[in-house]
Amino acid sequence: MTVDLLLLIVFLRWAYVEHYNITTSFFHDDLKFSSLDGSLMERWGYAKEAYIVGLAAYAFSKSKEFFYAAYAVLFLAVLADDSLQLHEHIGAWLSDPALLGEWGSLPSAALVSGAPLALALHGFRKLPSRRKSPALMLLAGFGIMAFFGVVFDSIHTLLIDAEHFQTISSFIEDGGELMSLTLIITVWRRYMPSIVLAYQPINRQPHLVVEQ
Repeated sequence: MTVDLLLLIVFLRWAYVEHYNITTSFFHDDLKFSSLDGSLMERWGYAKEAYIVGLAAYAFSKSKEFFYAAYAVLFLAVLADDSLQLHEHIGAWLSDPALLGEWGSLPSAALVSGAPLALALHGFRKLPSRRKSPALMLLAGFGIMAFFGVVFDSIHTLLIDAEHFQTISSFIEDGGELMSLTLIITVWRRYMPSIVLAYQPINRQPHLVVEQ
């Protein structure tokens, strides 16, 4: 959370410097402080996504529950999408005026993460009732992240010509994604011990045989 806030503050400072063209500033003309691909903020998001993949894979290794494997694949798809810009490339094709126009990014994102999400929902349905509460929170976290990363991103794209709103919308979109990833990690760290312990084999001591 602290790193999230620091990066967002740095982004706002960078945006201010660029807007007013303060050439003497340390932040001037340095895109690593922005929210663009390859920036510090984006790389921090990639690291969080990779961490979530690791947590989900670890939970699966202990529980053998399909949901956790599917959740790992879901965030592996998210990481690949963010780092390789998969849905942007597909969206650029779908956004052709002869096809879907400016709303092309919405179905493209669904194509990239739709199948893994369907697998995760199927795995959730198969979970024992007592294990569904944390899994539901993990899915809700993904939903919040998807709202900022897909829905709000599309709104942001439509308003990209509004210079002042560009900074505000970038701040909300990227800040929302970072915070939602932090929320997901918090849920994992809160419930991981119970997930692991719930599937540990019970060690029973052999009965002592007393000779008569």
